[in-house]
Amino acid sequence: MRFFISRQDISGDTVQLSCEDSAHISRVLRRREGDSLSLCDGEGMDYEACILEASPQGVKARITDRFPNRTEPRIQVTLYAGLSKGERFDLLIQKAVELGVFRIVPVLSRYCVVKLPEKEREKKLARMNKIALEACKQSLRGRVVQVGPVMDFAQAVEEMVQSPCPLLLYEKENKQSLSRMLKDNQQCSAFAVLTGPEGGFSQEEADYAMGKGLSSVSVGPRILRCETAPLAALCAIMYQTGNFDIGE
Repeated sequence: MRFFISRQDISGDTVQLSCEDSAHISRVLRRREGDSLSLCDGEGMDYEACILEASPQGVKARITDRFPNRTEPRIQVTLYAGLSKGERFDLLIQKAVELGVFRIVPVLSRYCVVKLPEKEREKKLARMNKIALEACKQSLRGRVVQVGPVMDFAQAVEEMVQSPCPLLLYEKENKQSLSRMLKDNQQCSAFAVLTGPEGGFSQEEADYAMGKGLSSVSVGPRILRCETAPLAALCAIMYQTGNFDIGE
């Protein structure tokens, strides 16, 4: 597991971990003096460190090596995902972070089962970002992936059209596959992908998005669940752009 630090936490070759991380390191992982830690500053540098002091109140470590991060994709994929109920969106966040997503934006569209009042959004968003942070630690990401803020459908589309490659993952698309689109846009380094909730998109929403310039694409002839489709798209994008290669 990796722990994220700020460069302000480093003094010479010594680093002080946060209270939350210190408690996890000492109580859960049971790391002790002399054990190693994997650290990242979220700004492109990774660190190997050796624990000098370990207690639930504070962990201090000495940096033994530092080097440029090698786990971040060379492309940026922002996922605009229709908000889904229960644990589905939690799973989507976790796995999208593991696969290399750059940012996740929850989207409220017509067929969303989840209705999220304004007063509940801050608490919900904090929980989503905690899930993302834990996934970043587990998967050795080189930066902390941010989730939010929640947008309605039109807001999401308006933001997406600023991307060089905005995509609508549409279950009724039967002409253009995602794989073909990727082959035709091999120089693109940033993608914005919009996926639907449990009920998919209404025809009016799809027409609006395509009218604004989003390219409608399909991930195959089978109907995928709302938490599966965006992950399939992420896998395809990462594979087609060479970001599943080792040592590249």
